[in-house]
Amino acid sequence: MVWRSAKSDTIVSVFRASVFRGALFYCLQQNRPSQSLTPNLCMLVLLRHISEYALYLFLEGVLRHLPWKTALSMGEAAGFLAYWIDGRHREVVWDNLQKSNLKHSKSEMARIAKDCFRHFGGLSFTLPSLLSMDAEDLSRLVRFQGIEHWDAARQSGKGFIGLTGHYGNWEAMALALSAIGRPLAVIGRKLDNPWLDTRLRTLRTRFGNHAIEKGGALKESIKTLRSGMGIGFLLDQDARSQGLFTKFLGRWASTYPTAAALAIRFDLPVVPIFSYPQKDGTIVVRADPALTIPRTGDSENDIHAACQLMSTAIEEKIFFMPHLWFWMHRRFKTQPPTINPGATPGTCEET
Repeated sequence: MVWRSAKSDTIVSVFRASVFRGALFYCLQQNRPSQSLTPNLCMLVLLRHISEYALYLFLEGVLRHLPWKTALSMGEAAGFLAYWIDGRHREVVWDNLQKSNLKHSKSEMARIAKDCFRHFGGLSFTLPSLLSMDAEDLSRLVRFQGIEHWDAARQSGKGFIGLTGHYGNWEAMALALSAIGRPLAVIGRKLDNPWLDTRLRTLRTRFGNHAIEKGGALKESIKTLRSGMGIGFLLDQDARSQGLFTKFLGRWASTYPTAAALAIRFDLPVVPIFSYPQKDGTIVVRADPALTIPRTGDSENDIHAACQLMSTAIEEKIFFMPHLWFWMHRRFKTQPPTINPGATPGTCEET
């Protein structure tokens, strides 16, 4: 009995050590700093990623088989419920709305806030179905307007910028564009969960779209542009200390200058393109004429002017249908150390 107990303990110890080594290797593969790693932490990270991925696969399996309008209605109901129970994000939405230059009454802002939660609830519930749609189903769901502006930019042969934001259903827009033979590259950060990241990238790029990792994106972006492909920029996120200050919704906002810098350096067309979900569940994607980018020869001022022009283009869409924008984001977290309304924004410093 003693011998069997000792043998069992040895097997358990070897198994546990193997699991911990596997978990440690997994964490190192995710580029986590080695000095902060412990066996228990690695196990927690691994288990969290497994449970996240399993939950996603379960929800994807359930939601992707629902009729589009059913999933949309369920999501909108869930979003409305989230408005009342998710106090943290509701507070962010209200703060952003009240400090914006929309000039709406309190009752109008309440309607926008609730509609915003409904919209993004619907977007979340329909995402699994959207990402698994074939080209024929996408063509029935998404209608295009102004696509000639997109095609004119492509025909320049030197690449172009597709300007958009977290507005409407940008996932459907990018997927539907690629399904009709107009793929683009999109810059984004890899998800922390590698299984989830791989799964979503595979679905998003299956019609020819190209994902560019945020780290080291400049080199890959230049290569992509030289191939004649367009790059989509969602230019409405807080850029922290990496951005330039632009005026957006009446406030200073730190804005990534990469799109503006590329447009100025390579003389690229910049085509605003946005999506507008309709009451019948379909989506209209509209491309506008290319922006007129100022080029005075002073690259620093030109980049800032282009950055401001792009921010204004996004702002105009928000004024048109405010609830379609992602008001839950802390867009204005980074502010100048001193705010002078007449000043020209420069390099950001976080307060």
